[in-house]
Amino acid sequence: MTAFNGKWLYRSFCPARGTKDREPQIAAPWSPVGVMDVVSDAAGKIHGALVFGAGQANEVKLQITGALTPEQSDLPEGIELTGEGPNGSITQLRGYFVAGKQLQIVGTVVAIKNDLAKQPPGTSGPFLLDQGVG
Repeated sequence: MTAFNGKWLYRSFCPARGTKDREPQIAAPWSPVGVMDVVSDAAGKIHGALVFGAGQANEVKLQITGALTPEQSDLPEGIELTGEGPNGSITQLRGYFVAGKQLQIVGTVVAIKNDLAKQPPGTSGPFLLDQGVG
């Protein structure tokens, strides 16, 4: 199984309604850029944190737990994660490893409860984890 350790650059996107000044978007930035720092053990369990605005007064930290998911017939290896943050926020992520110049994970993020960006429960969109941090 592919290891999922260290620091990863995180970015997510979701649909955005149009306004008088902007057209509707099918994939507008959802969160600011964050850094996910995780460790996976031999059993494939994952724990760590996702931090937005590290070291700043408005720093936000989500505790990350989950597991590696093995390759299955038509599905590549991947991850299933839950992020729990301030005010009882809960977010779930399901993604897959993509090999290239550097390892990346792409998938879908879903707001479950008290989304920090005020999106309603059930909002979903793509996310990217890029190992090219530090």
